[in-house]
Amino acid sequence: MELYIPKIVNFDEKVDFICEKAYEEFIKNGVNNFSLNKFIESLNMSKGQFYYYFKTKEELIFEVIDKKAQKIFDDTVKNVAKEKTFYNKLLSLFSFYLGNCSAEDKLFDKLVKDTFYLYLNMKNQYIKQKNAEYYDFIHKIVDEIFTEMIEINYIKKDSKKFIPSLIATADGMYLQAIILENYDIKKNLMDYIDILDECLKI
Repeated sequence: MELYIPKIVNFDEKVDFICEKAYEEFIKNGVNNFSLNKFIESLNMSKGQFYYYFKTKEELIFEVIDKKAQKIFDDTVKNVAKEKTFYNKLLSLFSFYLGNCSAEDKLFDKLVKDTFYLYLNMKNQYIKQKNAEYYDFIHKIVDEIFTEMIEINYIKKDSKKFIPSLIATADGMYLQAIILENYDIKKNLMDYIDILDECLKI
């Protein structure tokens, strides 16, 4: 009869450890230069051990992004709640796009941009799930901002119909900032939010 030997290593703690080491590597050398084989060697793990936690290189990259993004999401929720006006709440929500963030968050922004084409890989179910989670978060916060501003009679009651175009516009501007070297996303997005504020307020 075989003896069952329980795993001593906590699964979640090991995933966190691997992700933190991977993030350090991405920031130091860039995700495009990331060698999974060399990374596994640096962890003193066998490939079999590594693939117990992550099935693919892409899964590792997006798990790292997911974990780092969660802190940014949590901070964003707190910062949006602190703001009083419609305009400032929207600026706070899109602060990451505007570059109004910490040096650490700017490094994370570079990682996101470096993996941009992976975000477009809609055949990957894991990436599709992470994209859906991100947009669920954005829609939830924007809806809460609009609801609050409607309730205090700052913006018109039918203003929520502009939510999809607001999110799509911010995304489009972020995409242009990735592709076009001289595109000023900060000015363009702030101008757009200012115009939206003027159009929707009572």
